[in-house]
Amino acid sequence: MQKSWIGNIPNTHLRDYQRKKVYEAEADCSFWESPKTLLEHSFREVINQIAEWGKIQVPKIITEGHELVYATPTEIVIPYPNTKNRPTVCHEMAHVINYNTLNADHHGKYFCGTYLLVVKNFISANAHLELVKAFEKYKVDYLTSNSINDILILSNKIID
Repeated sequence: MQKSWIGNIPNTHLRDYQRKKVYEAEADCSFWESPKTLLEHSFREVINQIAEWGKIQVPKIITEGHELVYATPTEIVIPYPNTKNRPTVCHEMAHVINYNTLNADHHGKYFCGTYLLVVKNFISANAHLELVKAFEKYKVDYLTSNSINDILILSNKIID
């Protein structure tokens, strides 16, 4: 079987059954249409803020030497200036948070619940509602919560 992931991620035995549906849902969201490129200091600050909010260590930020955008439990790889935007950072940081839990599930319901909260807190409430509607349209499974602590508990991460 061909490897379908990049980097050292947990639970590679789990099928990423929702990846296509998540990407289709994102494509339906206006906040993904023409995202504004962040300045370097703003890009790094958003990553730091999301890490603190998500109760994880700030991942190593890699901006060169790779062709694809991806995340692992300890790294976020965003190699092109036009991918240094809030939607991309929020999506990849939701992976970093999710990969730091025992229920890491790539684009599964734990990731999607985390992603929705990241969007709500770091883009806008309207973007969150738009993404929820798109998830419903494409039948994306997700956890419903208003609290990152609830998501982390459901994902089997010990809260400090």
